[in-house]
Amino acid sequence: MRIIFFNQKKLRLVLFTTIILVMTIGVLINRGPILRRAYGVKSGVKLEGRLVQGMLPKELTELIRTWAVKINRAPINAAYFPETGEIIPAQPGRNVNVAETVYQVCLAPPGSELKLLIAETSPQITDAYFKPVYHGNAETSSVALAINVAWGEEHLPEILKVLTEEKTKATFFLVGSWVKAFPELTKELVANGHELGNHGLYHGHPLQMKREELKRIITENESLIQSVTGKKMANIFAPPYGEISPLVVGTAGELVYQTIMWSVDSVDWKNPAPEILLNRVLSKIEAGGIILLHPTAPTKTALRELIRSLRKKGLEPGTVSKVLKQ
Repeated sequence: MRIIFFNQKKLRLVLFTTIILVMTIGVLINRGPILRRAYGVKSGVKLEGRLVQGMLPKELTELIRTWAVKINRAPINAAYFPETGEIIPAQPGRNVNVAETVYQVCLAPPGSELKLLIAETSPQITDAYFKPVYHGNAETSSVALAINVAWGEEHLPEILKVLTEEKTKATFFLVGSWVKAFPELTKELVANGHELGNHGLYHGHPLQMKREELKRIITENESLIQSVTGKKMANIFAPPYGEISPLVVGTAGELVYQTIMWSVDSVDWKNPAPEILLNRVLSKIEAGGIILLHPTAPTKTALRELIRSLRKKGLEPGTVSKVLKQ
C-alpha cells in the first residue's frame, strides 16, 4: 500500500477547498428558504384571506393572474332598442391591477391583510348618450355658445372677427349641405380654434326620419366634415329644428353622439332688435347654460356686447364640450 504524504501547504489547500465545497452544497440545498426570507412576502401576510407568506414575486404574480381571470370584466355599453324604446344601462368593467397588487403585498409588514387592487373601467357609451342635453355643469363658471349653421355665410366673417377679438371660442354645428357650399369657411372655423358639431347632412325633419336615415345624416356628415377639415368633429349632435324623440336621441347615442339642445334660445332667426336678443339671453342664462345662436344679423350686431355682459355676470363663454366636461 502506497502512503501519500501532504506537506502543510497542500493540506491547507485541500481543507479550504473541501470547506468551500460543503458550503456551496449547503447554500444550494437551502437556496429556496434563503430567497424566501430575503425576497418573499413577510410572515403572516394575507391576500383576500389567503396566507401568502414566503411567496416570491413571480409566484404571487401567477396566483393573482389566476384570480384576475375570474374577476376581470369588460365594460358594457348602454344600448337602445328602437323596437321598444328601452334603454339598457351601461355597466362599468373591472380590471385587477396585478403589478400594483404584487408591489403592495411584497412591501406589506408582517401580519398585514390586503385586498386585490381592482380598478373600474368606463364604457364608451354611457347612459348619458341616450338623454338630450339642455344644460352643462351648473357648478362651472362657463356657458356655451352653440351656433347652428344651415344657411348663408354673409354674417359669419364678422362673427368670427368678434370672437377672435374677444378671445372667445364657440361651437358651430354645421349642416353638410352648407359645408359643401362653403368649404373654405368651414376650414377657417377650425383654423380659428372653434369646435365643430354635427347638425346633420341636410336640414331635414328628424321626427319624420326612420332610424337608417337618422344614422345616415349623422355619419355621412361626420365623414364630409372630416374630409374637408382633416379633423374629426366633437361627438355632439344638434338635431335640425331641435326635433327630438327617443328614436332620434337613441340613434345618435348608438353612434356615440350626445344630443345637444339648449338652455336659452336667442330666437335670432326671427330677426329681433339686438337689445331684445341681449335681454332675452342675459335674463335667463345661468352657469353651465347653452345659448342657441345662428349666423344672423342680430347675432352679428349683439355678439360683442353679449360676450362682455356674460363676463360681467361672472360667466365665461366657450364651447359646448367645455361646459359638459367641467
